[in-house]
Amino acid sequence: MGGLFDGIAPTYDRLNRILSLGIDRSWRRAAVRELAIEDGDTVLDVATGTGDLAIAALSGASCRIAGIDLSREMIAVASRKSKSRGHSRRALFLIGDALSVPLKSGSIHRAMVAFGIRNMKSPDGFFDELRRVLVQGGRAMILEFALPENPLLRALYLVYFARVLPLIGGLLSGNRDAYRYLTESVLDFPSPAHLLLMMNRHGFGVIMSRRLFPGIVHLFVIEKQPGRFSGLGDIKNEGLSGHSPGCTSPPRLHQPRQADQFSHAPGLGDAS
Repeated sequence: MGGLFDGIAPTYDRLNRILSLGIDRSWRRAAVRELAIEDGDTVLDVATGTGDLAIAALSGASCRIAGIDLSREMIAVASRKSKSRGHSRRALFLIGDALSVPLKSGSIHRAMVAFGIRNMKSPDGFFDELRRVLVQGGRAMILEFALPENPLLRALYLVYFARVLPLIGGLLSGNRDAYRYLTESVLDFPSPAHLLLMMNRHGFGVIMSRRLFPGIVHLFVIEKQPGRFSGLGDIKNEGLSGHSPGCTSPPRLHQPRQADQFSHAPGLGDAS
């Protein structure tokens, strides 16, 4: 999966603006606002891509962020963007798997993932990991595509997604396969109602669940609930295939080499 996204990293941001008509920026702003990140929070951005969501969070609060992604080239772009905006002291972007997050249990106050769950081999495995790394009462924001409820809008959306988007994305990026995969992954992804069921089964309470304009994206905010939960196995129906303020130290990573990078990032312990 990482290799697929490596090939479109150089044109990814420009194509996001073009293909969404610029609306993707408002989706990310709404997502960060609803997650209510506070000064001193340590935040995990899963499937960070080129870091747009992480940078939006860094711009809105004096927090620290660890962004992980399977794509080496996406991580490189995110790191450059963060540095150019003056956020490098409070951010680390590294190659990492959402199903095996390189962070200690209970080390994260807020977590977020935008348009990434549908790319995961096991959404159930991701929710297990999310629950593990969050502090008790920690919250996560999930932003994902969804089919419009309005029949007319749904029909237009399906035509655009199946024909127009792969054509434009393929021409401008030079990688038709990546944008063909995007279309297929969205159409095959389970409904918001099914995602809510999965979240509940993995020990999360739903704080917010709503569609964003123009009805093709769904925003969830969930909270880690008390009690012990474990993986319950993949749910097969509906087409599923596949804080505490004042924290003064960054999250500790399991891998020694990555932990060394995080602990020696200049000023990362200072949320300023």
